[in-house]
Amino acid sequence: MRGIFYFILFFLGLASIFMTINDVINNRYLKEIKNIKSLNNKDKYMSEDLLLITETRDRNENTSETMRFDIEGILQSNDSIISLDIGFSEYLDFSLKYQPVYKSKLTGTYYLKGAPLKYYNGNLRELYFFIFLKICFYPIFIFLMYLLKQYYLYRKYRI
Repeated sequence: MRGIFYFILFFLGLASIFMTINDVINNRYLKEIKNIKSLNNKDKYMSEDLLLITETRDRNENTSETMRFDIEGILQSNDSIISLDIGFSEYLDFSLKYQPVYKSKLTGTYYLKGAPLKYYNGNLRELYFFIFLKICFYPIFIFLMYLLKQYYLYRKYRI
């Protein structure tokens, strides 16, 4: 049981380190907090747009990605192509030619408009988990620096 705990802790640490460093390099470190703010106050921080779906990708149920449904489409406002991870195909209304989407004014991230509450709750849980990973980075970094210092002192004063 302890081995499983260390295994999970190891990969949590790796994910935390890589995610934090990647977000700092790409200048999107506080993106999750801004997206949570946008999702909680849609009237103030979201703008509406329409998306013409050009491609849908349903993940194979025999693989590990069973809960993924992605769409790709062209925005009506500026004709740019975006890809959205929807989760489940029942969140979309396929009778519409253009799917309504929200765009965060703070980060530029797109979300489905008019989706069930499960869709928004899933996105919020994902954002909170990413914040948790970024918070975990600091204790892990301090612990690694402590181990490096101990190793250096051991090597320096070795007889």
